[in-house]
Amino acid sequence: MNLFKYPYLKLLAVTLLICAAQLVKAQTGINNIIAKIDTFNNRMPAEKLYMQFDKPYYAVGDTIWFKAYLLNSNLNYSRLSSRLYVEVLNDSSKVLRRMAIPMGVGITWGNISLEGIREGSVSIRAYTNWMRNFGQDYFFNKAFYVANPKKQTWLVNAGSTLADANHIKMAMKFTSLDNQSVGLRPLNLRVTDGKKTLFKGTAQTTAEGMLDVNFPLPDKTPVKNLVLVAQDKDNKKQAAVPVVTHRAKDVDVQFMPEGGYIVAGLPSHIGFKAVGDDGHGVAISGKIVNAAGEDVVSFASAYKGMGTVDLAPQAGDVYIAKVNLPDGQTKDIPLPVIKQSGTEIRVRNLAARDSMDVSVFLSADLVKPGNTYYLVGQARGVVCFGAGIPTTKAFATVHVAKSLFPTGIVHFTLLNAQSQPLNERLTFVEHHDNLKISIAPGQQNFAPHDSIPLKITVKDPSGKPVIGSFSVAVTDDTQVKTDSVNADNILTHFLLSADLKGFVEDPAYYFSGDKMAWQALDALLLTQGWVGYDWAAINAQAKPTFNPEYEYTVNGYVGNLLNKPIANAEVTLLATGRYHYIKDTLTNAQGRFVFKHFPPIDSATFVLQAMNKRHKVINAGITVDENIAPDVIKANIPHAAPWYVNSDPAMLNYVKTNPTYHNDLDKAVYGPQGRMLNMVTIRNQAIIKGSANLNDGGEADQIIDEQTIEEANKTSLGDLLEQKVKDFRVGYPPRSHNLTYFLKDKKVRFIFDGIDLNRFYTPMEATEGAPLQNDYYIYIKQYLDYFTAEDIKGIEVQYSSRNTARYSNRNLTSDEILAENPAGARGSATAFIEITTRSGNGPFMRKANGIYVYKPLKSTLPKTFYRPRYTVANPTSKYGDLRSTIHWEPAVVTNQSGEATLSFFAADKPATYTITMEGGDLNGKVGYQTQKVTVAGGK
Repeated sequence: MNLFKYPYLKLLAVTLLICAAQLVKAQTGINNIIAKIDTFNNRMPAEKLYMQFDKPYYAVGDTIWFKAYLLNSNLNYSRLSSRLYVEVLNDSSKVLRRMAIPMGVGITWGNISLEGIREGSVSIRAYTNWMRNFGQDYFFNKAFYVANPKKQTWLVNAGSTLADANHIKMAMKFTSLDNQSVGLRPLNLRVTDGKKTLFKGTAQTTAEGMLDVNFPLPDKTPVKNLVLVAQDKDNKKQAAVPVVTHRAKDVDVQFMPEGGYIVAGLPSHIGFKAVGDDGHGVAISGKIVNAAGEDVVSFASAYKGMGTVDLAPQAGDVYIAKVNLPDGQTKDIPLPVIKQSGTEIRVRNLAARDSMDVSVFLSADLVKPGNTYYLVGQARGVVCFGAGIPTTKAFATVHVAKSLFPTGIVHFTLLNAQSQPLNERLTFVEHHDNLKISIAPGQQNFAPHDSIPLKITVKDPSGKPVIGSFSVAVTDDTQVKTDSVNADNILTHFLLSADLKGFVEDPAYYFSGDKMAWQALDALLLTQGWVGYDWAAINAQAKPTFNPEYEYTVNGYVGNLLNKPIANAEVTLLATGRYHYIKDTLTNAQGRFVFKHFPPIDSATFVLQAMNKRHKVINAGITVDENIAPDVIKANIPHAAPWYVNSDPAMLNYVKTNPTYHNDLDKAVYGPQGRMLNMVTIRNQAIIKGSANLNDGGEADQIIDEQTIEEANKTSLGDLLEQKVKDFRVGYPPRSHNLTYFLKDKKVRFIFDGIDLNRFYTPMEATEGAPLQNDYYIYIKQYLDYFTAEDIKGIEVQYSSRNTARYSNRNLTSDEILAENPAGARGSATAFIEITTRSGNGPFMRKANGIYVYKPLKSTLPKTFYRPRYTVANPTSKYGDLRSTIHWEPAVVTNQSGEATLSFFAADKPATYTITMEGGDLNGKVGYQTQKVTVAGGK
């Protein structure tokens, strides 16, 4: 076991007044614990991921430019993963897009097109296959808003309060995009939670555009996803305004003792945190009372709903926190049950001191000679400190030098002789030793269309030059309000956020130097769990479930009719489409095969075939290990608010400018005619080959053809229908509480290759004999989730009476037809969606024997950010240059002198630009810096 992996990491054995025999015992015990941790860390090294984006929000049709940094616990580049999985999720946590991006030496960069993404709050989720071993707390998540400038709406200033426990009051002011009041406008109002409409009403704005709304809130309704939709009477404009309020029952308040427990008779330092349903901290205050109702101590949050309070618990007593919430509400929170026997750990870490005091407290029954506890301090995946703690006294204090630890979170654990953790505590060590970045423009002021040079210098804290990889974004302050100065960046992410569970609000504040920031950081570390270690896994020496992807491979299995492995089967891989090559290999004794060493590709389709020794196709099964996206566990990351609600001037200007920018960009890149589409042959209707469409000539109200479906890759059939079929939705029929699928106002019947899915439906009953709620919806959904776009050749939507008639006659019973047409009513209340599968087997998937068609997850190869070039001879352009991202440079590499240079051209108008640079040496150090550049008027 190597205890000196890094020059600043040492093992310290501390013994307190114990005999020589105990010394040997303590040293042996601490060595065994460290050996376990060391073995586990070597087997399960963690990865951390950070992504820099060119700006904090986007519009429909924009392109997201990003660079990703993948480091290990010690902030060296990770050698485990060659592929990064990046997903775009909507505000319902549905995966809209998923792609795989090649990585090398811990970095990659690329772009994501937002063409076809609807307006709303979306998020980026990114991870490697290896990171899945540690849970989704390790994944990178970033939420932002995608605006639709073409959508007709208003600007809304809005605020929400509780009128009482069951009523919400909203005060709003409506203005037009040119800042004119929307006065005396009649509006239809509805409040929805995304699925149900909870309230409907009408109202009219005042002459000044003001509107006050007071609506009831059912007692059991969560307020997390409430939205008030205001729409004018002619349905031309609407605004969806999030309802943000803090109802007492929906505010999560937790009290978390230092070390994990409150023990009678031992001093207890307790952290607390209050979080609203919107994911943000809620300021609270209050007092703690005992069982007799006597006041014991008062408390108040210091930052983002977090704070600390000290308590001297008495044996046999019970404590309750009387919490005061915003709007005058109160809430009682029972403190954790007091243990009569146990241990506590306390850390006193003053920012100005060069050491920490770590104290261990024992209840009276545990004070006895001959026993030893062990205190371990870890940072960045390495044990930096170890101590044997004797049990001869009720408490012991160890002075721990901060120099033993690198900058970042330090995790102290107290363990017993059986290596079982008793108490854990996080603290932070700050050496101010991150990279020092200097960004020097060539001069103070520039004119529009000037070339702006930048000289970049990166040094370590001692002044030595640093070779590293960095990314630079330059944005126009008039269109882009860069993230808050307290937002996450590469430094705060790798040193803080990535090691904590849940959403860390304004992480850069804790590095701001504010006089209260250090105390706020202590409260944060008391209340947000650490994701670094699972002691049960360490003690069990758990093995990974997901393998590292050192390179891109195609793996699979060949089995006979009884699914027993076939050894030495010949497997051939044929790449089709733009990439034409053939690979072959043999299966091993377990029937497994693997293909390696693929050229760089962005998308491909592979046909795999298995043959026996006589070169005959095996009449059995061949499968490929698909990389299935993990289920989305909703992270408590607040949704981004709509751009038109409480708008920031810069974002408003960006949204107004965006359509003109795209038009002028197309002209600048493609010529005066703009972007020209390739010539296509227009037909009245696309024909789906192999379709069982009952209408002559393949008639349908909407057809989604094979090419469109192929672009959806591995999207589930349900998500594909939601994205591509107009007016397809899930809702409740009138006077019913059972969900079903609708097309506009009609219920949907699903037909697979001519087979009605309802033919196989049998209602399930609850225990009382009544039909199970939402049973039919769940039955249909399992099929829509099972099939993916890769299984589908075409989709034909039948909605009009002309196109549904034959479907109704074939698939509906006479009773159903009569129910749809009472008293001679015309038309059908049912719509039909005809789905043509590639297998042609209806709602039953079958694979061809000996052949497997595998379409791997679409990859992206980096593209070049468009940058105009202005010359002295031609300093202007006949097309407007209205860029919001002035420049994006993901591949800035400093040389041996720690220097790099780059340049870009200013846009049309005077403005101030923000330059944001992030990156690291990929060997333990990261850095972040911003700089302003002014573009004044003409020369």
